[in-house]
Amino acid sequence: MSLKGYTIEEVIGEVGVAALPGEKLTVGVGDTVRVRLSVDYRGDELDGAVWVAIGRQDMWFNEDFASRTPVHFDKSFDFVTYEIIADVLIGDRPGSDYDMYAKIMEVPGPDIFTATYLDIIDVLGAVEFRNFRIDSYEKV
Repeated sequence: MSLKGYTIEEVIGEVGVAALPGEKLTVGVGDTVRVRLSVDYRGDELDGAVWVAIGRQDMWFNEDFASRTPVHFDKSFDFVTYEIIADVLIGDRPGSDYDMYAKIMEVPGPDIFTATYLDIIDVLGAVEFRNFRIDSYEKV
């Protein structure tokens, strides 16, 4: 019988990594960030979309990565909570301190925005090395 050791990256790849709003999430180029949203809705049956953007908030929000997810709201006279999942593919733009916001769009009236969360995503490049050195040498 033998035991197999696993790296933390292998475990994380199987389980996923989650962060609460405002916490930092580190991802790599090519990863997908799954954003879980919720909203309470009441009114007529309605179709729209949720837009999630990851980028940098300057004077305007510069979107580096984004996704559009169709949503449907059923007719209801009482508030019903809808849970929405949006997947954002992280392209080839490594960097730190990306920001994120979401909005409901393509519905009557103005778009409905979440708060903008600042400095919450770091995108690592494809590979990194650190502390490469000769530790010792000897005659054998």
